[in-house]
Amino acid sequence: MLANFNTTLLLVLCLSILLIGVITGIVILIKSIISSRKNGNNTKLKYTLISVLFVIIAIVSWVLNMGWLRFIMTFLAVPIIHTIAFMIINNFSLSYVDKSVKLKRYVILSYITYLLGYILLPDGGDVGPMYVFFGLIHNDIVASILYNISSIAFIGNIVLLILQIVERKKIKKENNNLSNIK
Repeated sequence: MLANFNTTLLLVLCLSILLIGVITGIVILIKSIISSRKNGNNTKLKYTLISVLFVIIAIVSWVLNMGWLRFIMTFLAVPIIHTIAFMIINNFSLSYVDKSVKLKRYVILSYITYLLGYILLPDGGDVGPMYVFFGLIHNDIVASILYNISSIAFIGNIVLLILQIVERKKIKKENNNLSNIK
């Protein structure tokens, strides 16, 4: 685990990931609570709570499985940008999730692929085999298999986020057309 690296910098990177994720989650959660109380619909709040829980699990997995791959990805802000995009796109999609079964499937599948992408992503340090799943499994063969699954989950998550945007725009356009007819 990054044996010859400055631990202070590593700690600052880990804490910054945690802080940004927590702040984004809190803002979206508060916004969902307010929205839920205004319109009486708890569906968006329920999905938001699940989303925040999955993000927290992913952050814990990220921090506990820290190695060179995660360090470089953190330095490039990949998990930060991905998590913020995940939270924002899902939050906007949740406003329309009751109006489309397809959108509901996309949201649920995006949650699953997001979590799998982060939990199953292996990493390695300066010595020893690769490790995965919160640093509990140390095996190069298992890590290689899970790396492929994690990569597919990341790509799938990005595709699902794009599909959510497209479906949400379709629903919004249909609603605008119905409003114009009335």
